[in-house]
Amino acid sequence: MNMAFKKAFLLYIWIFLWASNTFAEGKILRFIYCSDLHYGLKREFRGHIATSAEVNRALLETFRLLETTRLPQDDGVLSGEVFGEADFIVCTGDIANRMEKGIQTASVSWEQFSTDWLEHIRVPFYLVPGNHDISNAIGYPKPLSPSQDATSATELYNLTMQPAHAKTCATFNYLTDKVHYCVEQEGIRFVFMGMWPDKNMRAWYEQVFAKDTLTPAFLFTHDPPNADTKHFTNPNGDHSINAEDKFENLLADTCSVHCITENATREWHALEEFIRRHPTIKAYFHGDKNYNEFYTWNGTKGSIALPVFRVDSPMKGELSAEDEHLLSFIVATVDTQAQQLTVRECLWNTEEKTGIAWGESRTIHY
Repeated sequence: MNMAFKKAFLLYIWIFLWASNTFAEGKILRFIYCSDLHYGLKREFRGHIATSAEVNRALLETFRLLETTRLPQDDGVLSGEVFGEADFIVCTGDIANRMEKGIQTASVSWEQFSTDWLEHIRVPFYLVPGNHDISNAIGYPKPLSPSQDATSATELYNLTMQPAHAKTCATFNYLTDKVHYCVEQEGIRFVFMGMWPDKNMRAWYEQVFAKDTLTPAFLFTHDPPNADTKHFTNPNGDHSINAEDKFENLLADTCSVHCITENATREWHALEEFIRRHPTIKAYFHGDKNYNEFYTWNGTKGSIALPVFRVDSPMKGELSAEDEHLLSFIVATVDTQAQQLTVRECLWNTEEKTGIAWGESRTIHY
């Protein structure tokens, strides 16, 4: 065996052993999840009335603090170890607050968000729109000022879908310009389904992924599984957005009930059936009604048991708006070999300064 061949052979053996060990061990994925930034609002924060920009910048400081912070000893993935740098960050919408009662325009909110977030985040950043972003673009049952500003909806679409020709506020059409995309990492499908998995989103998923019965999927969307009845398309009259009916036409499904105070049970059941047909869907992440909650959604007829992770808002949390010590976001770690996902509540303002305290934790096996 000559020397050149021997070196090549040894190199081949080293690469084979390295690759075998790498794939056997799998990989740990880390991500941060937040939602409902609501640029345009103000809140009581650290002893004064603060703007959304100030609060969101403080939130981002905590993200950076995680790079040197140990996770809690909770027997979850990476228990007791330093979190390090996230592989990606997810935000599920409501970048801009709805333009009611003197709230700034969506264009101003998007500019502030771009400065605070897009210019400083160093890792991949995945987004979907929220109901406030879309209502600013298409109108709302109550008066807005201006009546429409599609900036945040348009720029979210351009950023995530990257169309060949970027949309403008004048050319953006919410009926056709939908945010839905997938990112695959280490054998997991992270699926971003816009406002909610309505009939159009489900049809897209069926078309692209129906034949794959193996790859686990985590869904990210703005609305909870029991989406608010008023978010569906108005079933009355000319199906318009109007002050009498109060439907917001944010979701493609025409609502099966005619009053927003009734439950959209049929639409929720359609989602339940979709989840049941796709057992590879292992988890569901959402914002909208904002507080930390890790729960199981059984659907309307109890045919599924889907792990769901609800996240707080820095500006509009149902609990943290009244008590800033409860402000939180989600830190997630995934062991792709053991097929475990650990989701942790990260409390970031318990002492009214940048810091981290750990709250609830849940680990699922997928």
